[in-house]
Amino acid sequence: MAEIAKNTEFVSIVAQEISSGIDRALAYWFGRIELELLDASFTTTQRVAAIEAIIREYNQSAHSNRVGLASA
Repeated sequence: MAEIAKNTEFVSIVAQEISSGIDRALAYWFGRIELELLDASFTTTQRVAAIEAIIREYNQSAHSNRVGLASA
């Protein structure tokens, strides 16, 4: 019985870490997009281009085998 409790606790800890990592990643990518949306010095065309560049960077990062942080 104690072994089951330990396994359940371990799975819960791992799930919390995964969830936390997903939350941080979403905050990072959406935060970058939000900065571009709020930049009053950009024209609409520049704003769209900047957001498209972020999306391209995300896609390259998500589909590569490298481990690490996205560049800012």
